[in-house]
Amino acid sequence: MNSSSDTILRISPGRAEVFVEQEENGVISRKSIAPDALARCFLSSRYDDEVHATGFLPEGCFAAAQTAKHTWYFIRYPELYADISYYDTEYPRFPIPRLVFGFQYLTGEKKVVKSYLGVVKDERLNPDTPLFVYPFSNVYGDNSICLGNNALPVYKDPARLHTLAAYILRFPNNNDMFSPRNNKLELEYRDLLEQLKGKDPSVYYSHILKEKGQTLKEFMNIARR
Repeated sequence: MNSSSDTILRISPGRAEVFVEQEENGVISRKSIAPDALARCFLSSRYDDEVHATGFLPEGCFAAAQTAKHTWYFIRYPELYADISYYDTEYPRFPIPRLVFGFQYLTGEKKVVKSYLGVVKDERLNPDTPLFVYPFSNVYGDNSICLGNNALPVYKDPARLHTLAAYILRFPNNNDMFSPRNNKLELEYRDLLEQLKGKDPSVYYSHILKEKGQTLKEFMNIARR
């Protein structure tokens, strides 16, 4: 380095000030700059041409968020029907509203450690798409899924994660976390299922679902927690 054109930074943590001292050809000049200006200078001068690829994404994945240890995958469930059960009663090809899932996948351990479920409008998704209250059981108020004693499969290839949504929907349902207040008709669980079986999925939006007061963007903020 040419000592005739050195630049020295003097940082005063107590006063949150940064002083820049420059010497050129024996002439010294000093000035004070804001800390955020220094931070912007560092960020704008950073050079990084490394590519951080996600790999092949699961079917229906509309967003992903990656950290050093895990990746969040957000998946739009493609079906509006599912085979479900309530205690000992089977409900094959039961209509369901449009669902989205959020899965926290640990890259090193090849498994999902957190699962979330949201109900959205059956339309093209965008960050402002509104969420509705899930009208059934096994989902907490923060949209996280109660897995109970059900073990989740290991996914060596995260591209297969779209199959996990269907796997979760097949879990046996009971009254855990169910409330009649979560549907407009205020029906008990079995009465709600009997009312909905054989109907078109659009009935949810006209007669069943209650707005949650959240958006899809807020649902995806789980990746920042």
